[in-house]
Amino acid sequence: MKLKQPSYGTILIWTKKAGLFTIQRPKEKAQDWVLIMDESIDVGHERLMVIYGIRASKISFDRALTYTDLTPFFIKLGNHWNAETIKHELENIISCWGNIKYIVADGGNAICKGIRLLYKIHVYDITHKIAWLLKKMYENNESFISLTKEMSQMRFKCVCSDVSHIIPPKQRTNSRFMNLDILSQWGIKGLRCINSGKLKRTREYEKLQWLLKYKDFIMELASINHVITEIQTVLKTKGLSKQTIKQTNIILSKIKFHNQRTNFFKEELMIYLKTTKDNLPDDKNILCTSDIIESSFGKYKNYIAQNSMIGITNLSLCLAAFTNDLDAMKLKEGLERTTINDLKNWTKDNIGETNLSKRRRVLL
Repeated sequence: MKLKQPSYGTILIWTKKAGLFTIQRPKEKAQDWVLIMDESIDVGHERLMVIYGIRASKISFDRALTYTDLTPFFIKLGNHWNAETIKHELENIISCWGNIKYIVADGGNAICKGIRLLYKIHVYDITHKIAWLLKKMYENNESFISLTKEMSQMRFKCVCSDVSHIIPPKQRTNSRFMNLDILSQWGIKGLRCINSGKLKRTREYEKLQWLLKYKDFIMELASINHVITEIQTVLKTKGLSKQTIKQTNIILSKIKFHNQRTNFFKEELMIYLKTTKDNLPDDKNILCTSDIIESSFGKYKNYIAQNSMIGITNLSLCLAAFTNDLDAMKLKEGLERTTINDLKNWTKDNIGETNLSKRRRVLL
């Protein structure tokens, strides 16, 4: 029998069913759960809280985590997530599925406080921790403020000109210090072009000349970012351990610029690593990155990017579907057992009225 190609709508329903089946199926009860959690801001004040889990004994520290390593525990939309609410949801996970060893998350106030109220160990995501250190180093630094201002001005003035091909990258306001490498890489390339002599007496050469007064500062940023990349590669793959702390210390010695800023970075990063390891002395390796959940949010946002006014819908179940290992028999069972009514009930309990529904109701 020749089968018809499934429609877009059918595949959408299958994805949601797979996600609902995955998040609702029984999980192992264990004493070594490691949770990874984050909340995503969407249109208006809606925030989607997502919690993944993985048993500490099953974390492979010779590679980065993949989606199928994870167990989805919680996906829910809320207007305001406070510490008490987060604590309550974490307590539900403990009562159903066992003990939480530690929780990997960023430094959001509500999440941090919720973890503290539960008396659990919070492992600060290494990417966000490094971004926080960079913010402390450069947020009020005159050279940094002046450099980024001139980059913005050049971008604005030249974006529609004959030298638009050399304009600086767009700067992110909310995550600027998580993307400093992009700015420093552009600065290094600009300086390289000037010094090569290939662009002399050209419009490009003229427009890049201003970079020369920031040469030393750009070189400092580049040196820091090169070291950060190397450190994150080690910690995100091998985890946090006595051995990777030693490796990090060796890598930090490669920073070529020695001043108050770089000394602060070295000292504070080592304090964070040693303190975190001391909090979990029995764990040989500690997971210290929440990149996998950031990646999940990124994929989900790509799905809804064409119509952002829809807001967060039950398509957020794809965040659970990502973790399904797509075993044919289990997937078949999940799709057959999960009904449209199940989807409606889950949506009512965990998503509520979507932005699109509100828009249709108000703007008839």
